[in-house]
Amino acid sequence: MGRPERPLDGSTGPIAAFAHDLRVLRNRAGNPSYRELARTALFAPSVLSSAASGHRLPTLAVTLAFVSACGGDRAVWERRWRSVAGQPGTGAETREDRAADTPPDGAHATASGVIRLARPAQLPMASRTFVGRERDLADAAEMIGASGPVKVPLLVSGPIGVGKTAFALRLAEEVAADFPDGQLYADLGDSGSGGRSANGIVRGFLRALGVPAHLVPDDPMQRIGLYRSLLAERRLFVLLTGVRDEGQVRPLLGQAPHSQVVVTSRARLLGLEDTNRIELDTFSRKESLALIGRIAGPGRVRAEHDATDTIAELCGDLPLAVNIVGRKIAARPEWAIAYTAGQLADRERLMDSLCVGDVNVRDRFSAAYEHLSPTEREAVQHFGQSGAGWTTSIGVAAAMGIMIETADELLESVVDAGLLQRANVAGRYAVSRLVSAFAAERRREPGPLAAAVPMAGRRTRKNAFESLRHEAVRTLPGGSSEG
Repeated sequence: MGRPERPLDGSTGPIAAFAHDLRVLRNRAGNPSYRELARTALFAPSVLSSAASGHRLPTLAVTLAFVSACGGDRAVWERRWRSVAGQPGTGAETREDRAADTPPDGAHATASGVIRLARPAQLPMASRTFVGRERDLADAAEMIGASGPVKVPLLVSGPIGVGKTAFALRLAEEVAADFPDGQLYADLGDSGSGGRSANGIVRGFLRALGVPAHLVPDDPMQRIGLYRSLLAERRLFVLLTGVRDEGQVRPLLGQAPHSQVVVTSRARLLGLEDTNRIELDTFSRKESLALIGRIAGPGRVRAEHDATDTIAELCGDLPLAVNIVGRKIAARPEWAIAYTAGQLADRERLMDSLCVGDVNVRDRFSAAYEHLSPTEREAVQHFGQSGAGWTTSIGVAAAMGIMIETADELLESVVDAGLLQRANVAGRYAVSRLVSAFAAERRREPGPLAAAVPMAGRRTRKNAFESLRHEAVRTLPGGSSEG
């Protein structure tokens, strides 16, 4: 129980009398705590407590929120507030007056005038063909269920097409019972090169939570503060996808003892402190075959197991690619799976084959590639030249004529772009067959990079570093001279 309020003499002036009667109204409502009132009034407990302190006249918005939460008559209290504030009402109804008497979208007013907020359900439809990830889901659910003073944000990261959002949506289904107040969702990467702003997302979230427009602060920081207050008071599941950097998401995190924020990103967002992390890898072969079977039918997979296994290998067990091929197989039941495997075997046409409807792998890779710097793009093009399943900073340094430390930084940036993964061997980075095919396409395209460095110059530069490359790669565990 909180500390008792300081006694208030309502006879000492109009502001004290106003605050005294607010206390009487609260007492008639059952004397709820200010923390309990905040859940309905949508102002912080300290703001509501201050309104009834008698130190100063609260704002009209705070007064009406306080009164509504206690079941009072908003019109009567608004007239009284204007009288104390020296703002007599006019005969004409203003836009603010209409907003004050109109229930917000997604909410309704009861006979007592108390606003009951909506329970948002913003998550997109989850995949009905989801397979695998049992260990990762169990780990994530355990992190979310861990006891503590606050719910720690969970970051789900991994390369392009690994199924981060699908994983997060399945996780939301599994822990839904712990967050009965609803779900909020925003894709931070769906609008232009800069993505959506935190303030724009917060405004939408407040609307979804039923906050009346006249109670939303004009100041951006106060608006974010109100959102964080609601996050702290309720049990919400918040999913933020497509996050590119820490600054994009940091304002949307807060001290939430009961609400869980889940973030998906290609980048590792190492600048975020106090964050639980799940890093997704490509499918196991068993999971790839299970997904194709769930989409195209287990009977067809059993009948052509070897061809299906080949398809999974050609897709690099990347969930997005496997899903696309599975849908193409399902759409043509008269075709043998082996025929599709033969189409995928052509490396130069691989990107063309991984397309169904408006979903394709090339577009996902291109979006990430276009955000890279010119030097990082040249490093990616090196993947297409070597054709190997892995690369090293030493090999890239030799091919590009740059310092090894610079090459290492480039490769780390490409990892955060979702086009590269660290391998199990120290110093190596895994280059998927799909990224290699995409990089080869980009290398074949004429462009400013190719024009800036003539081929003869490239050969001379590469030869100058060849001995360094061979010698240094041998120092890596399991090393060879392949780049």
